[in-house]
Amino acid sequence: MTNVEFNEKINELWTRTKAGNLPRDARFKAIEALTDQYVEATGKRPDSGALDRLATLCLYEEVTDDDRMKIRNNEAPIMSDRQIERREADQVSFTMAEEVGTDGRDYRSQTRQNRKKLRKY
Repeated sequence: MTNVEFNEKINELWTRTKAGNLPRDARFKAIEALTDQYVEATGKRPDSGALDRLATLCLYEEVTDDDRMKIRNNEAPIMSDRQIERREADQVSFTMAEEVGTDGRDYRSQTRQNRKKLRKY
């Protein structure tokens, strides 16, 4: 089995999983069988890219769960790259909590001096 054939079979597993035709237990067995076939045919482990795709396929339900409260609702949530980016974009630094009051007023010491109005004589 070549790398191209192996990747095509991984693509087939992804297609069947996204279509809902491959339940979790059957998917695990198919992934294990596919990996064993590759090792028997080549005598070595698949490359890291293929193993990464298979690992993500194992965690398909967790990675595709788009619940915004995943962190709060699950004990050990697994987030996709996109979910991590969205979470980091929504976070605010503690500096804001230290400097801005609950009334919305900025309590930092003023560093810029205001211009005094010039008087006309």
